[in-house]
Amino acid sequence: MQKIKDKNNMSYYLSSYILILNKSHHTFVNPYLKEKNLSYNQYELILHIYRDEGSIQRKIASDYGIDKCGASRSLRLLEDKELIIKKIDDNNRRSYKLFLTEKGRNVVEDIIEKEIQWENYICEKMNIEKEKLFKILNKACIGSLDLIKND
Repeated sequence: MQKIKDKNNMSYYLSSYILILNKSHHTFVNPYLKEKNLSYNQYELILHIYRDEGSIQRKIASDYGIDKCGASRSLRLLEDKELIIKKIDDNNRRSYKLFLTEKGRNVVEDIIEKEIQWENYICEKMNIEKEKLFKILNKACIGSLDLIKND
């Protein structure tokens, strides 16, 4: 990660700040993921399933912008670790719906505790309520997506 000479007088583009936050988040959460024998990519996938149980493999790959083969490999590893199970979609026999096992749910909930700890720390340092920060970030994300959709 890039060294910051003067932490109180940073002058970057917005994307640089977001990149620094993302990298620091990875650095914070990776030890907990290693404890659970998960890669960050696998964690993102299992977190998606946690939020949207029964979603199909193709939708998850699309939502994360990864190819179907890469998603399939990662999901197979999660299945081998007994964190998720696949069930054939009754509406489309070629699709699988994905669900967490009890073990998978426990793993995600343990790591979510660390996510909340990180978020609380960042909000405390910024002296901002989490809900207010999330509203600001949500608005920025929607605006950014609108910009690229209209191009």
